[in-house]
Amino acid sequence: DAFDICNHPLNKGDLTPFVEMFLNLVDISMKQLYDEIKDKLIRFHVIANSDSDEDQAVKLLVRDEVIDYINVQLKDATGIDEARDILKDNIEEVNNIAVNILRENGFDYEANTMISNENFPDKVYGDYLFPQGNYEAFRIIIGNGEGHNWWCVLYPSLCFADALEPSMTEEGEEKLQQVLDEDAYDLLLHPQKLKIRFRLEFFLRNR
Repeated sequence: DAFDICNHPLNKGDLTPFVEMFLNLVDISMKQLYDEIKDKLIRFHVIANSDSDEDQAVKLLVRDEVIDYINVQLKDATGIDEARDILKDNIEEVNNIAVNILRENGFDYEANTMISNENFPDKVYGDYLFPQGNYEAFRIIIGNGEGHNWWCVLYPSLCFADALEPSMTEEGEEKLQQVLDEDAYDLLLHPQKLKIRFRLEFFLRNR
């Protein structure tokens, strides 16, 4: 019945060609939403030298100083292209900030700041699930870059220096809603619910 189809417990090899086609269309729709999410965000990652207590602690000091600086630079950015240009213009300054924090705290290794496209796994951000995908990211790699990283969404500006874990504020929710369409935003909050809704809609339209 429709409920079984929506939950997709069957093997595709056992499905009729029509149902298989309908499930493929749902997958395409979901991929389009995933692409919209990753193409409208810039992430921020600070990767520690190692997982030692000292390296993890200085990573957070770097994070705090850089977020305080970069949030000011991005406050008037009107779109992702402008935000990207601002970040590129500030790579050297951000790297200097990171290195200065390292030196002030007795560390002699370097930092490497860059914008790159990286594949990230599913990541929870407060109540939101950011899907696995190839995201644009502003990254600071400290020393060997072999420790755990701290991350947030840099554009739209959802980074807060005092957050131990990524968290979403009411202001952050409004910013996400401004850059994503309704279905893409719902996907972050309710990925399984949205997938079931799509499957029902396709099924009811084509039965």
